[in-house]
Amino acid sequence: MADQQSDQVEETDREQSRSVSPYKAGLSCKCPNCGDAPIYNGLLELRGVCENCGFDLSKADAGDGAQIFVIMILGALCAIIGAYLYAAIGLPMWAIMIFLIAMIIGGTIWLLRVIKATLVALQFHHDAHEGQLTDEG
Repeated sequence: MADQQSDQVEETDREQSRSVSPYKAGLSCKCPNCGDAPIYNGLLELRGVCENCGFDLSKADAGDGAQIFVIMILGALCAIIGAYLYAAIGLPMWAIMIFLIAMIIGGTIWLLRVIKATLVALQFHHDAHEGQLTDEG
């Protein structure tokens, strides 16, 4: 009986979480369930529970996915922009380095927040969790 009620509560939570777009919640760094409260405590630390709706965020695991996306996106952008600034505009190398370092620091912090929040929201939206082996043949 308790398992059935637990399943019903989880299904209700899942239905409610689908009312908020995971991309909207991720881009705004808000709760994937209600879309109102911030998902972070500080810079990159996820909250355990949503302040607004009480949604459990403790099981969220974005893994290394966000870091890989940030490395690839910023690496490509910096290479293209650096080459353009050097070849087309003719900026000195020191000015290009200062600009790109500032772009990397600012872009990394912003993109990590957004991509990590989006991955967490997608994880809850699709009810993704660790795979489990069963004895059924």
